[in-house]
Amino acid sequence: MKKVRLKGDFIVVATALSTMVSGARLAHGQTQSPGRTIDLTIYKEDFALISEKRPISLQGGHQRLTISDLSKLLDPSSVMFDWIGMTNHPNIVATTYDLGIGSYSKMLTRLNGKQVEMMWPNSNGKPGDTITGKLEATPNGDSYSLRTQDKLLVNPGGTILASADTEVSTQPQLTVELESSTNNQANLGMSYLTRGMSWSTNYVARLQPKSDKIELQCWATVVNSTGIPFPSARVTLMAGSPNRLVDNGIGGEDISGQPVYSGTYAVSSLNVSANSPGGPGGTVASTRNAARITVGESYAYKIPSLASIGQDQMNRVSVLGTRVVPIKRDYSIRLPYLSDSGFAEEEVGQSRHTSAVLSLMFVNDASSKLGVPLPSGVVRVYEKDRDGQERYIGASSIADTSKKEHVSLAMSKVFDVYSSEHVIESKRIRKHLLRKAVEVTLHNEKDTPITIRLVQSFAGQGEPYFESNKSEKIELNTRQWKVLVKAGEDKKVKYILDVRD
Repeated sequence: MKKVRLKGDFIVVATALSTMVSGARLAHGQTQSPGRTIDLTIYKEDFALISEKRPISLQGGHQRLTISDLSKLLDPSSVMFDWIGMTNHPNIVATTYDLGIGSYSKMLTRLNGKQVEMMWPNSNGKPGDTITGKLEATPNGDSYSLRTQDKLLVNPGGTILASADTEVSTQPQLTVELESSTNNQANLGMSYLTRGMSWSTNYVARLQPKSDKIELQCWATVVNSTGIPFPSARVTLMAGSPNRLVDNGIGGEDISGQPVYSGTYAVSSLNVSANSPGGPGGTVASTRNAARITVGESYAYKIPSLASIGQDQMNRVSVLGTRVVPIKRDYSIRLPYLSDSGFAEEEVGQSRHTSAVLSLMFVNDASSKLGVPLPSGVVRVYEKDRDGQERYIGASSIADTSKKEHVSLAMSKVFDVYSSEHVIESKRIRKHLLRKAVEVTLHNEKDTPITIRLVQSFAGQGEPYFESNKSEKIELNTRQWKVLVKAGEDKKVKYILDVRD
């Protein structure tokens, strides 16, 4: 690997075996790591708002401040600044965002045409002979030459020493030009939008043995692929879909369907107001319960503890501590769609077999030990068997759920609860009226009685002409029957529907 180091007033690039390079020395002003605070507001849609506070040393007059440790995927047009606690603050004239040089070939093209020194180390590793000349690199940076006053050295293979004042950076950095009236220590607030951060929700639900309750926990997984870590940051997780009209280098559409044009971030100058709002700072870690607040049309889950979000890491934080939530077990059988030719175009009299589906249902309210906005995610459910061994019984998804909403989690098919059904008769009574007679046998092979919810959808609009059990309409073309079936019992349900097509 290529070794790069900063030596005195030079950037040292070892060219013989290496491919990595280092950043240039800061110009005038300089940010300092001690005292830096970070606030992360992370959205699910692969973007985040980064807010920081950095202590800086200011000099009087015109100066340049170089800010490093930035996301490689930031949106330069979203950068905002604020001078925290200052009334007579400096004026920001312009900013320049440099993507940084990520390869040796790009370093050579950036140094092309500049005066450099070439050094060949001795066999003992100490500095040896040096020569000064102009670096001439090919357009793609795969080879270079050193032109001196009387020679042209082609691919000389030594170590290049370039002035540290050369505007060369190997990491993304933001250079701020500003006017300051005095020498001063200041706190610079800065915020920007970036891609490369997202979060997802997963729930852990444990069915309590011999009861209709679950122990419910909610966890958020934060993924960081911005290219930098965020040590000791305060984290807020946002549930919602704010409109994004940004040039993110990808393209696509925003939530209203309008196109977002693609592009790339080149080295660019931006005019930024010195009075633009900035942001404070913070840290990330796990917690038992995240504070939930409303921000615009979104919900914000503030994680009170501090934690560090590393690069290319998945950090898990607690959004909702354990809640014991009462549930209802719903055994439903959704029969095949009833058309004018029987069950899903099968002939009258042909029997079918349909297994029940188990769903766990609860209400997101205070009586259920909840009553808080629940972010969308995956719910995985576990239950202990008779030997006390925990078993995985299924998973389902939950949408963003506000207070008092009903939640239904479809778990799995139930092999010992099923139905046998067939169309007894299907005939046309008059031009736009069909009469269909159906017989269903419900089988409960469990050792406990259960209520089975039988659901039937049909073409057009239908009303019962006859039914052995009372039904209810749940949609325009769907009715359901709730039937109590004893342990080990087979119970018949008959109904005749008049369907208007």
